[in-house]
Amino acid sequence: MKGKGRWYWFLGIFDWYPAHYSKTEKSLVHKLDLVILAFCCVQYFLKYLDSTNITNAYNSGMSNDLELFGNELNYFNVTYNCGYMLAQIPLLLALSRPGWARWLFPGAELLWGVVTFTQSRVTTAGQLYAIRFILGMCEVPSFSGTNYVLGSWYTSEEIYKRAGTWFISSGLGSMFSGYLQTAAYNGLNGVGGLAGWRWLFIVDGIITLPLAFVGFFTFPGLPSSKKPWFMTEEEHQLASTRMERQKTKASAKLTRATARRILSKWHFYVCVLMNMCYNLTSYPTSYMSLFLKRATDANGNLIYSIAQVNTIPTGVSAVSAVISWLTASLVNVVSIVPLFLIINSVGLFSNIILRIWNVPLALKFVAYFSLGVNGANNALMFGLANQITRRDNEERAVTMAGMLMGGWALNAWVPVLEWPTVDAPRWQLGYTLQIPMTVLLTCVCLMAVYLHRRQERQGVLADDEEVTTPEAAESEEADYEEKKE
Repeated sequence: MKGKGRWYWFLGIFDWYPAHYSKTEKSLVHKLDLVILAFCCVQYFLKYLDSTNITNAYNSGMSNDLELFGNELNYFNVTYNCGYMLAQIPLLLALSRPGWARWLFPGAELLWGVVTFTQSRVTTAGQLYAIRFILGMCEVPSFSGTNYVLGSWYTSEEIYKRAGTWFISSGLGSMFSGYLQTAAYNGLNGVGGLAGWRWLFIVDGIITLPLAFVGFFTFPGLPSSKKPWFMTEEEHQLASTRMERQKTKASAKLTRATARRILSKWHFYVCVLMNMCYNLTSYPTSYMSLFLKRATDANGNLIYSIAQVNTIPTGVSAVSAVISWLTASLVNVVSIVPLFLIINSVGLFSNIILRIWNVPLALKFVAYFSLGVNGANNALMFGLANQITRRDNEERAVTMAGMLMGGWALNAWVPVLEWPTVDAPRWQLGYTLQIPMTVLLTCVCLMAVYLHRRQERQGVLADDEEVTTPEAAESEEADYEEKKE
């Protein structure tokens, strides 16, 4: 194999079912791709479709119809983020329970679809605040939950490719949202007495509910859950054996000792800090539409139509989708370190251009589209976090939740202060802060890689395996209570 060269390894990014897999293992992974990866991709696509649609609806008539002339768009995102943040740890811990995991994903999807319909009937900003809060809670399984589930079924050899493919669906959701809003605005505006932006949410709900019902029938939960109907006994046993081979542990009892075990390691803190830094660098990709909406020519006339405002920013999402898939696949070919360096160098270039601002319009477009490259950090970071915490099921759940909580805690207030709608299209403070934040993100990602590699090299597994069974957890809890007395 050594003589086959770099090109041979590059082709390996397209090899999803290695030749060394047995027939049973290939069959199992095929089924996992159909019932888990496909379901999670469609679910994430729909979540990004709707979360992006609030901006498209705002730009397509909602701001005038509901008399939203201040920072309401920021506040819609803030309330959504608050719901998302507060539900993280409770829902991720619930997902780590084998009996509940089977129903949590489709249940959240069903609630999401029902609540999405209600956005089409709102008459005040206050109603939208409440709805967005509930929707934020419903999104937990579609991101942090998906990262957790992928790490529960797929091996280290498989997970980066699946994570990269899954992350594409966010970019596609953002892209399709622009096209869907344009179609709704042009084709459904006024139908049934409803504005086009209201129809957008109705269409969202209609295409969401069928996925929920499919999930109730097919979603398998965790390897330790009851055997799903489409797996043979041999495949179900193999699913657990594969995880045991790479020391990914099954669920253990939740106790106070669980919290002490998780919070005593560097894993939680570094991973949470990594995603917080990423969130601080990801905001500019959401604001191209506001730049286009307010762009004027030398005579003060608007340059872009509503249709263009909704569709042009989809190019940013396309860049994010393609680069995310490519970099996540390349992790099995090249080191993750140069990938982080390249991604964040592009982000640094884009933010410097937008901070300068007085540059040719074409260069601004290059900078905005290049911001899409930053999304590739996401797939790499969560794949890395899955690897760092793979030996402790509960730690993996809490760390994934903590990463999202930390990042979205920033979303609750940073956009309001750093990216206020009224400052569009030139956010001087925002782009100024993006430059050091991008440097900090790079440093934290490299630190996480270094610490993980050092731990793997040294073989320091004792702390990771101290409490990985219900019996061990109960024993440690008993010792703790005895010391207290």
